[in-house]
Amino acid sequence: MRNYQTPLQYLFLAAALLAVTCTRIPDPPEEKDPELLGISVDKQQVIIPAQGTASLLLQVDEPGFVFNYDINSAQCQVELRVQGTTNQPECYAIQNIVPGQQQGFYQLYLKDKGIRLTYREQVVLCLITSRAGYGKAMITTQAFEVISSMSQAGISAFSFTKSLNPALVSDVELKILSAEKTYVHTIEGNIPCWLDNLKLIATFTSGNPVKVNGIVQESGKTVNDFSRPVEYTVLTNEGTLLTYTVEVDLFTGLPVVIINTEGGQPVTSKEDWMNATIRIQGVQLFEDLPEMATEIRGRGNTTWYWPKKPYALKLESKTSLLGMPKHKRWVLLANFMDRTMLRNRIAYRIAQSTSLAWTPRNEMVELIFNGRHQGNYMLIEQIKEDKNRVAIGDQGYILELDFHFDNAVQWMSPHGQSIQQGGIPFAVKFPDEDEITPAQVDWIKNYIDQAGQAIYGPDFTDPQTGYRKYLDMRSFVDYWLVFELCINHELANPGSVYMYKDGDTKLFAGPTWDFDWGTFSYQASPQAKGKLFMTEAIWYKQLFKDPEFRALAKERWNALKGKFDQIPAFLDIEYQRLALSAELNFNMWDPAESRNMNGGQLINGDEYLSYTSAVERMRKILIERIQTLDEKINAL
Repeated sequence: MRNYQTPLQYLFLAAALLAVTCTRIPDPPEEKDPELLGISVDKQQVIIPAQGTASLLLQVDEPGFVFNYDINSAQCQVELRVQGTTNQPECYAIQNIVPGQQQGFYQLYLKDKGIRLTYREQVVLCLITSRAGYGKAMITTQAFEVISSMSQAGISAFSFTKSLNPALVSDVELKILSAEKTYVHTIEGNIPCWLDNLKLIATFTSGNPVKVNGIVQESGKTVNDFSRPVEYTVLTNEGTLLTYTVEVDLFTGLPVVIINTEGGQPVTSKEDWMNATIRIQGVQLFEDLPEMATEIRGRGNTTWYWPKKPYALKLESKTSLLGMPKHKRWVLLANFMDRTMLRNRIAYRIAQSTSLAWTPRNEMVELIFNGRHQGNYMLIEQIKEDKNRVAIGDQGYILELDFHFDNAVQWMSPHGQSIQQGGIPFAVKFPDEDEITPAQVDWIKNYIDQAGQAIYGPDFTDPQTGYRKYLDMRSFVDYWLVFELCINHELANPGSVYMYKDGDTKLFAGPTWDFDWGTFSYQASPQAKGKLFMTEAIWYKQLFKDPEFRALAKERWNALKGKFDQIPAFLDIEYQRLALSAELNFNMWDPAESRNMNGGQLINGDEYLSYTSAVERMRKILIERIQTLDEKINAL
């Protein structure tokens, strides 16, 4: 029997076949490795007991991510690093990593190595990835803190806040330093403003009670005097005593000289003494000077007319200042035009390296005058007759060669030469003008005249009748070396050039004084570049005609060069030491204003430079000058 289908049935059959033909089962999805986007830990702080372990939980945001966490394997992909570095911690390490109870979680154990008892630092966990499809080459957690259990008990933060200490300009955070393998710590910081009183309230954080001299300290409440180191102690839960010595650098770290005039009046005269008081904060470098009476007046020639004033002091009694020998008379040099603030300091260091009998001792200080900070000054011994200064006794003389020619006892010697005068201007600085007798004046004038005649006489090299009968050769050579090395032209245009004589001795050159004008620079003395330039100053043109004087110059240079080679290193140390002082000083004073007293011309050539650039320039010139003198002197 035939099976006949109607047209309608054929239509349904065709549609069904078409549907089967067009419907396709999709391919299974391509398998990809899980993509790692981040990792994290469950703690912001981990405390490790001494010689013990501590744990934290590491979470990988893609649970299916596979990595090597075997800490003993060279292919381990997990590292612990100090935040901001590629360094692994020194005092502890990852001991083990084991899978957690949930997929994507790992228990990580940190082990104390026993290297140091106290530590506290920020670290990160790193998961190193390198296979394609994993995204970043290294993924890190947020930083977390790892501390030793003893550090937890101890002091972890220390500061002085302005709200509790109104005299401060701003809050001051101090740094806690740990000593290796000990329980001893130092807390250091700088208070960047002058405080007359260092009785301050500290704010600190600690795990256990804190004491000073057995008295419990309350953070934000207890007052201590930080003008000297203060020792805080903390007893840990294990019974170990931790010590924290707080050492505060006040202001710039330099000693502070505090002067108050009677009635707070300004010093307006170089001739008239004013009553005042002085005291010194030694800032733990020197003994403090309790308040005492002094007299004060201005000093200097050109420098007195600059905005930052130099001063002379006359104490009520002989007193030691900043470790220097006792005396009544002292000077505060302003060094106004010196962008390096170090010209005098370095020149005196050079002079102290020579055979010159005495060079003024000095210290850099901050000056507080009538309650106001005046900047960086040099406290220096004044040139005076004294067993600890120019030791010549009552029968001696101190002479200054001074082109200003404005001294009470002075004369012009025709023997020799200077730039501004036809001869050499001599002045007597000791005995004092109110004590010297006419006979003494006549005697020293006659001696200088005889010396001049011998220097310029036909037999000037004769050891018995020539200049060597009157002048000490070594001191005159060493004095000349200082001027040449410092590029000080004032030997030829004599101002602040000194000589002295004691009784029956010869005439000696020295001491050095006032080396801030044009020194360590070719600005004022371009003729000095690449050569000697003081061989014709005052008497030296004639002295250098003597073969023995030239030979002694070579001998002394070669004997002293090793010491001179060390001066740049001293300059570097002083530069760092005065950095904070320089910043404050030059916020108040502009050395370029000195051009107003020099016909509009810069004096040192570095007045517009920064402190750092000026010192670098000085250092370069000093090294170059040593090389020049080594070549030229040995060729004499």
